[in-house]
Amino acid sequence: MPLHLLGKKSWNVYNPENIARVRRDEAQAQAREEEQERRMQEVDAERRIQILRGERPSTPPPPPRSPSPISRHDRKSYAEDTARFRKRRRLAGENDTDRDIRFAREDAQIALAKREELASTQSSDAPLYDSAGHIDLFPSQPSQKHTEKNPEAEKESAERQKAYEDQYTMRFSNAAGFRQSVGQKPWYSASGTEAMAPDSISGKDVWGNEDPMRREREKARIDANDPLAAMKKGVRQLKSVEQERRKWDEERRRELEAFKVEENRSRHRRRRSRSSDILENFQLDASQDGDRRANRHHRHGRDTSRDRSLGVTITDARIAKHTTQGTNEDSDWRFFSFSFLDCCVLHL
Repeated sequence: MPLHLLGKKSWNVYNPENIARVRRDEAQAQAREEEQERRMQEVDAERRIQILRGERPSTPPPPPRSPSPISRHDRKSYAEDTARFRKRRRLAGENDTDRDIRFAREDAQIALAKREELASTQSSDAPLYDSAGHIDLFPSQPSQKHTEKNPEAEKESAERQKAYEDQYTMRFSNAAGFRQSVGQKPWYSASGTEAMAPDSISGKDVWGNEDPMRREREKARIDANDPLAAMKKGVRQLKSVEQERRKWDEERRRELEAFKVEENRSRHRRRRSRSSDILENFQLDASQDGDRRANRHHRHGRDTSRDRSLGVTITDARIAKHTTQGTNEDSDWRFFSFSFLDCCVLHL
């Protein structure tokens, strides 16, 4: 079945009527359960009281009969439907002609009663057009008595209502200022000196005592709370920070330049001192003397290495001899004396 036809069916569980009926039945059932629980609690409380008093507990009453789930309206509609669609039967002793005549009379009586019911309803002779010239198919009944209203009372009630609503309502008319006239200038159009003059500040405290420093405190508080003064202070601080930064950059640049100049001077000075040291002991025959000195040093080193190798060999031989002959006190002293002499030879 198409979904757009499902809502038209009376048995659809999602119809508003069926949903309301289910909720109504659930509410009625819950009410019956609560009432039954209340009665049971009352009976139980009464029975306990009788037991505490020493009396014989009475027999509990029978549970109440649950009413039919079908309401009176539903029963009436069901009876009307059954009577309307009930099959007519022939009475005992009448033929088909008498039955048809009886049916016709009953139908005529029902139609007459329906016609009289419709005719008994009051017909409205109200015009189709109202006083403004608009079409009004369902005109309202005119009031029986036109009551005159007191304009002063209405004005007072409107003022009271507005004063009450002003406590929690923000209107666009109060954008310039709360309860200010149209010609009055807003608070932000005047400067701080005009808005709060020094002479307008009272020189007394809240208890009425003289307070000569109150004006200075109020002036300082106004200056501290002034956003323009805060912005100016921030601009001054920013400018001072920028000046300090530029000053620091300039000092750093000068120091770097001075360091570079000093570095160049020291490099030039080292270069000149090295060149003067080289030319100071310069001789034409310095190369020949240098060659002789190098040959002498080479020959002396070769002799020294040969003596060292010979001393090591002698020492190893003496140590082996001492090990084979045995150890005693004289041989120990002799061994140490030889070792000392060998070390002196090696050192030389």
